[in-house]
Amino acid sequence: MSLKLKVNLFFTMLLLVSLLASTGVLISNARHSVQNEVEDTMNSAARLITLTLADQPLTRDLGINEQMHEMVKALSEIRSLHILMFDSQGLLFEGQPDENIESEPPKWFVDVLFPKVTPLSKRFGNGHMVIYAAPMQEISERWLDIRSILALGLVIFVFVSIFLYWGVDWFLRPLQRLLQALSGFERGDLHLRLPNFTLAEMNQISHTFNRMGQALELSTAENQRLAMLVRQSGDAILSLDHAGNITFCNSTAERLFASQTPILKGESLAHLGFANHYKQISHILENCESTENMETVLVRPDGGQVDLLLSTVPLSDNEDRVIGLICTLRDITELKQAEAARNQLRETRLLAKHMDEAQEAERRHLARELHDELGQCLTAIKTDAVLIRNRTETTEPRVFNSAQAIIDTASHIYDVVHNMITRLRPSPLDDLGLVPTLEQCIASWQSRETTINFQLDVNGTLNNLNEMMNMTVFRVVQEAITNAVRHAEASEIKVKVSAEQGSEDDELIIDIQDNGKGMVVKDFHSDVDFGLLGMRERAQSLGGKFELNSEPGAGVRILITIPLGADKTL
Repeated sequence: MSLKLKVNLFFTMLLLVSLLASTGVLISNARHSVQNEVEDTMNSAARLITLTLADQPLTRDLGINEQMHEMVKALSEIRSLHILMFDSQGLLFEGQPDENIESEPPKWFVDVLFPKVTPLSKRFGNGHMVIYAAPMQEISERWLDIRSILALGLVIFVFVSIFLYWGVDWFLRPLQRLLQALSGFERGDLHLRLPNFTLAEMNQISHTFNRMGQALELSTAENQRLAMLVRQSGDAILSLDHAGNITFCNSTAERLFASQTPILKGESLAHLGFANHYKQISHILENCESTENMETVLVRPDGGQVDLLLSTVPLSDNEDRVIGLICTLRDITELKQAEAARNQLRETRLLAKHMDEAQEAERRHLARELHDELGQCLTAIKTDAVLIRNRTETTEPRVFNSAQAIIDTASHIYDVVHNMITRLRPSPLDDLGLVPTLEQCIASWQSRETTINFQLDVNGTLNNLNEMMNMTVFRVVQEAITNAVRHAEASEIKVKVSAEQGSEDDELIIDIQDNGKGMVVKDFHSDVDFGLLGMRERAQSLGGKFELNSEPGAGVRILITIPLGADKTL
């Protein structure tokens, strides 16, 4: 049963009880009124008759009898009495009440209001009289009065009931809005708000409810975000009680400890495979201590190990009492493997750099030996052969021809050695510097490949670079041009070397482009392109970046960026 119906039934029953109580009071008052009026009327009539007779004996004299008879009749009709007059001979005459009643009351009403009055008997002289109560006229009048009052009460009852029904509906309408909003809250519609009401109390409830709804909406949204973060977090998040037992865990934690136990909740965290740091972890959990990024190892039942970072934060209630711990475990196995790989790569690059330096030193030594030893020997052989040729030109033709053959062979060997020395260690790089060496290199290529247009653009200061940087630039340019000449089928090759200084990052830029047939850029390791690999490793060993951009028919562009002072950077 609804509150509205209950309130309406309550007030209806209250009005009905009030109406019935008022009816009972009216009937009771009417009964007492009829009782008193009948008694007073009987006494008054008896006194009046007694005074009229004045203690004179009743006679059957016509005049006196007629006069008394009229008075008794009048008293009976007016006062609703039944009066009997007796003399010594018997009934002299009687007076009866008027039988014309305006409205016949119901029998139950007559039974309730009819007074219980003993007939009044009074003697005088030789006669006596008996007066009976006949209050039907009074009862009828009371019935008419009570009926009118009841009809008015019934009209008022109906009107008040209708007014109460409307009033209760109007008063309970804010409660219905409140109930609808609460039902919406129960369904999760926390955005619902109550309007302003005319009643001050309901308006205050509305404002309080709206503030509560806003706070719940913000809190729920925050809790949902936190719950989503906890569920989707890559770290294992666990809530522990004072004893270190798990009371909550996310899916990452369940996957992490899946091989330890099928059900994680209720388990002691310290007993789940932290054999290497069991005592330390147990101490932290038992004392609810805070720790951050403690490295530990989780040993799986199959012997596998997982490297973890363990962090704990005490969990407090609203009264700042510590009730447990929040523990996070981050799997750093891959990170440690990546760190080991980076260290290995660093060591490999150090070794590659050392090998390049050793190779360049060996090339320098070999070039010097070829130039000093073999070059001098070839010069001496050629000088001796020239002397022999000059002396035997006319006298010994055969010796002359042999001497000329020795001169030609020595010259050819010298050219071969000179080319070998240039490939091993370009002498201008030590004598003149990087820029002249690049110019000579481009000029040499231009003289050999006349169908290709070579362009060299040098910007910035390149004379203060260290030997490693100079060799890197020269080798990269040499290798790039060699690849372009051999494979690109290009008609134009542009080489640009610039040193950008004065900015936040001083760097050396090598930009080599051709307009050849291009290529499909793939992974160097899969293609086993040692030339490109060599260029990339040289750049990365100096902390630089290597970019290869190419498409079929669009040529090839090699862009290398190396920080200045890279001889100190790995």
